[in-house]
Amino acid sequence: MDFLLAISPIVLILLGMTIFSRSGFLMSVLAWIFTFLLALVFFKTPFDVCLSATIFGILKSLSISLAVFFTMLLIFIMKATKALDSIAYKLKNLCKTKEEQVMFLGLGFGSLATSLGVVTPALFPPLLLTLGFSPVSSIAISVLCYDPLTSFALLSIPITVPSEVAWQAFKIQPQGITNLEHFINTFTIDISIFLPFISVGFAYIMLYFIDGINSLKRGFISALLSGLVLGFSCLTFSITKIFPVQIIGTLSGLLTMIFVLIYQRITNVQNPIEEKGKPNMSLLRATSPWILLFFFALVTNLPGTSKFLSDLPGKYEVITLYKNQSVDLNILSSIWFWIMITTIISIFLLRPTNEQLSSTIKLWLKRSFSPFVAYSVCFSIAMIMAWSAMSNSSGVLVPGAYYSSFNMDRIIAIKIAMLSGTVFTTLIPYLGLIGSFIGGSETASNVFFAKILYESVKSVGYDSYFMIIFGAHAVAGGIASAITPAKITNAAMTIGCSGKEESEFMKKAILPVIILTFLTGIILTVFISLGIK
Repeated sequence: MDFLLAISPIVLILLGMTIFSRSGFLMSVLAWIFTFLLALVFFKTPFDVCLSATIFGILKSLSISLAVFFTMLLIFIMKATKALDSIAYKLKNLCKTKEEQVMFLGLGFGSLATSLGVVTPALFPPLLLTLGFSPVSSIAISVLCYDPLTSFALLSIPITVPSEVAWQAFKIQPQGITNLEHFINTFTIDISIFLPFISVGFAYIMLYFIDGINSLKRGFISALLSGLVLGFSCLTFSITKIFPVQIIGTLSGLLTMIFVLIYQRITNVQNPIEEKGKPNMSLLRATSPWILLFFFALVTNLPGTSKFLSDLPGKYEVITLYKNQSVDLNILSSIWFWIMITTIISIFLLRPTNEQLSSTIKLWLKRSFSPFVAYSVCFSIAMIMAWSAMSNSSGVLVPGAYYSSFNMDRIIAIKIAMLSGTVFTTLIPYLGLIGSFIGGSETASNVFFAKILYESVKSVGYDSYFMIIFGAHAVAGGIASAITPAKITNAAMTIGCSGKEESEFMKKAILPVIILTFLTGIILTVFISLGIK
């Protein structure tokens, strides 16, 4: 009973979006209210802890919710000034079919953009719509292209931050791991080893959302090869350590884009589009906001620069809720701040008319509210679950008297840990799926469940395999991004769609996500049987 109640927020969201065709925004808000009351009434959590968890979640979500907020304004300006028309025209010349466009834009460029911290569900839907994709396809591809390399998003924060927390705060020191750098390198490899399989899987799912089985037939080989290039390049860079983990995803995405262009030129006869109807804006000017944003993302995330920017405001950007729980906003080093700067500069680069700018801002304010709230409350749900059965002891957040039996995350993990053998290794990735689905972030899932996962792994005698199990957990968290309510709402609102389109996508995506997670568990089981750690 306690397990069913612990996962009930997930069930509520899924039922609302699939059965009743409600939007991710509405179901996220309802799930937050439900989780708040559930923690308060059943899971023995004081009201002040539930409230603090909500605030903490909102603050932690700002790096993503504000990035979405300003990315939507940027993409709306690009649409109003016809910059997207110019980019779409060039893409149609580069890649003639929708299948090729999805491999280039979705799998390749999407992975590159995600790795730099750009939120593709806010960036891509209007462009895909301009290219001639249906609303549901535009939502699907823009959400799915965030997933193949989610672990390498935001210049690999989903890898580095959980590693630091696990090693330093949780004191997780698996067998054979000697220091934090060793932990990060091993974690990176143990994530990348799954990616050749998972990247190909996502490539096929993207094709399916274009024209079903017909697109799968037309793009089968292209998707297979493109997915392998993306996955194996990540694995190669991880093993060889030629490049730092922060830029592996960016380089792999770029290599995939190059491969798609070469492959389609070898296999297809090129028929240039007629000049009639060619947009007036040059491609360089049209893409200048993206070029500028990618430059800012790379420069500001260089280790020295990032630390300098993070430390600059000092204590003035640190918000403390408990003595042992605070949020450092890191405003100057956060990608949302540089998206905002890029958007302001883009007004002068793209030069929208006063009328265009006015109508764009009105549209932006109308459509950005829902995804902003959805991201915020999803993080809050995750924090309430993580802090359930905890209490305030003289200003310090500590486990309460009932923590061991009533913490929601702990209940979920323990029930899964009660399984054994191949059943355990096959199903344990679903813990990552649950964590990321609720929290809306693989990073949050990796952090929240690291210690519980470690305890679960030790309890079933798989201590020496913790790192590869943690890698599978992270991969499953990335897969979950495909059905995260906040991302779906984000993509839908960017092109003005309703809960109907969100529901249609969720219904089609949930089974492939479950299958990919199961595949991750099967691969994990095989790796462990072969002694791969």
